[in-house]
Formats: sequence, C-alpha cells, structure tokens
Amino acid sequence: MSTIREQAQAIMKEKATKAEKRQKLLKIGLTENDINTLFFTERMVARQGLKAQAADRARQQLLASYTFGVEIECYNARPATIGTIASRHGMDFRHEGYNHTDHRGHYKLVSDCSISGNDPCECVSPILGNTEQGFSSLKECCAILNESGARVNRSTGLHVHVGGNISERQYCNVFANYYHLENVINTFIAQSRRYGNTYCKSLHGNADGLATATTIADVQRSMDSRYFKINSRAWAAHHTIEFRQHQGSTNYEKIAAWARFCIKLVHWSADNRLTADVATIDDIEFLTADEKAYFKSRSQALAAL
Repeated sequence: MSTIREQAQAIMKEKATKAEKRQKLLKIGLTENDINTLFFTERMVARQGLKAQAADRARQQLLASYTFGVEIECYNARPATIGTIASRHGMDFRHEGYNHTDHRGHYKLVSDCSISGNDPCECVSPILGNTEQGFSSLKECCAILNESGARVNRSTGLHVHVGGNISERQYCNVFANYYHLENVINTFIAQSRRYGNTYCKSLHGNADGLATATTIADVQRSMDSRYFKINSRAWAAHHTIEFRQHQGSTNYEKIAAWARFCIKLVHWSADNRLTADVATIDDIEFLTADEKAYFKSRSQALAAL
C-alpha cells in the first residue's frame, strides 16, 4: 500500500488537467492548502528547470562561438604528396613559404627548421569553428597526413590557437589558470614537453608573475618570448591564445581532445581564476567525466613508458 505522499506524487505526474488532479488529491485526503503548496512547488521546479535549460543553452552557444586552429609539426611530409592526397579528399592544401598569415579557406604547409628528419613540415589549419564541422575538417586533415606517410618525433610539437570574444580579464585568467594546472597537465603530456624544452618552457620559475597578472601587459612582461607552454605573443599577431605544450601528433583523437581542453579552459577562465595548484585530473572543474577518464588513460599510458 503506497503512502499518501507517494499517491500525491503519482497524481502530480499524470497527464491530466489541473482541476482533475485537484479532485484526485482531495479524494486521498489532502487539504486545499496542501494542494496549493504542491502546485506552487511544481511551478517553481518547472521554472527552475527552464532557467537551467536556458542557461545551459547559453553556455553551449558561447562555447561554440570560440574558434581554434592547429599547427601540426611533422616530418616525412612531402608537400606534393600531401597536396595530391588532399585533392582526392576534396580538401584545399597549399604549400607556402614560411609565414604567419591566417587563413579561413585552406590548410597551408610551411617550412619549420626546428623539426628533425627528412622533409620537415608544419601543417597549419585555417581558422576553424568549435563545431562539428570544424572538428570534422581537422579529422580529415589528420587522415590526409597519415595517408601521406607523415611522421612525428621528439622534435615535433602540436600548437593550438584559441580565439573568440576574449576579454582582458579572461585572457589573464587563462595564463594564471594554466600556471596552476601545469603540474597536472604534465602528467598527460609526453616527457619531452614537460621541462627543459626550448620551445615550450615551463611557466613555473620562468613566469611567476602570471599568478598575479591583471592586464595583458602584465602577462607579456612575465614572459620574454613566445616559447612557453602557453604563448602570450600570439595575441598581438592573431588575437588568439596559443597553447604550445602538446607533443607532435597526427592522431585525430589526441589532437581533438587537447584542442577541446584548451577551448574549455579559455571558456571556463571567463569566470574562474585559480589561486592554488590543482592536484589531480579529477579536480579540473571544466572537464566532463568522460574527458577526465580520457586524460587519466593518457597519464597512465605515459607513466608506463
């Protein structure tokens, strides 16, 4: 036998008019005051639910408004071969001289003297949207590079640029947050990109002013070059924040996971600023449970090497 409370809850869930529900509630012994309280609570819960849904939609829309771009360093990457394969895939890849020009319509292949190996190359994506279409384009790019025989080694890196409507406060928060996340990020990044790498220097000990920076100028004064794990110099040239720490890869899953991590960090930094180091992957607030599981698996795989 169900309790009056359970009966009332069942009646409130029925697809019936308010008047019909009221009559049934009276029959099981509820007073008019009890019933009014039930209907008031139902309205408040529904209203809060709608507000939560609207807030979630707004967050998703804002997250989708960010742009990103990747720079994939590799070797054994012959531009002519890549261009031919890209044409078969219906993708526009162009071999250009060394430059820092942004594009929206095509991938570019440029030289990079920091890469060891035959036929070194940096594949630079156009500006991509943080959308299914943007990541689909990235996936196709990785397929083309892999089909061409492109390879990575310890000398190669993966750079991710994140752009969008980023405020000065948000910009500063990104750098301060990365400073406090760095030790945890190190666990799921290759050893060669943690400490002592000339092209992605640690923020700790090199840029301690980031923890207290409140202006873009403060951040840039703390970093004497672009060769840090997160680059402050990209802002002036591209109006982006560049993340330089990830090791070289042509694996779509790894690149996409890191790109989403960087985008979500920028997004989260609009309203959040860490004041102490984060201890574990589980403590990274802007990651979903699935994302945390992925980075834990990467951490375990790298620890076993």
